[in-house]
Amino acid sequence: MNTPQVHVSGSVYSRILWFYGIYTLLANAAFLIGYYWLPEGFLRGSPMTAPARVVGEAQTFLGQLGLTLLFNLGAVAVSSIVMNSQQVKGISLGYLYPLFLGVFSGLITGTNSFAASDITQYNVRDGMALALSIGNLEMLGYLFIIAATVMFGVYQYRSWWQLKPTKVMNLRDVRLSKSEIVCLVIGILLIIFGAFRETLMAFNML
Repeated sequence: MNTPQVHVSGSVYSRILWFYGIYTLLANAAFLIGYYWLPEGFLRGSPMTAPARVVGEAQTFLGQLGLTLLFNLGAVAVSSIVMNSQQVKGISLGYLYPLFLGVFSGLITGTNSFAASDITQYNVRDGMALALSIGNLEMLGYLFIIAATVMFGVYQYRSWWQLKPTKVMNLRDVRLSKSEIVCLVIGILLIIFGAFRETLMAFNML
């Protein structure tokens, strides 16, 4: 099968910066909406926090770390790659994922809907340090993976209403550049390190 050129805008580094900027903007806006207009704990029992509740039930450090990595790498990261395999009019569906991550993380934080912790127990300085070294690292890891796998445009749609896509290449035909491979590896490492620190926090080891 001849491999057509998949449309990708900018370098992988510019995509990461754009994703992070959009994610930060949406996360901050969603935080303010959640803080001022939604009740505390609004999303705590929602399906969106179900994975965190499952992880919190693990009784051992390794068990909780393993479940965290299972959800973060096995679910979130893989879904972002699957979304990148679909392109509508040359636009990767993976571009929508940072929008979801921004709104979701902002609302969770703004409404204090964490399944296994209560952020009101931390002062501003400690809370910021934990947020930047755990959740922010994991989110940055997702953005690195999304930006690095935009070339996975295996299925193309000519419009948003087309139900059956056109397969333009096989997955084995995808070739990532050196910079994309580096960013993919960095993204995976950031998620692993963030999950490790998250598990440390859960067991009061930070």
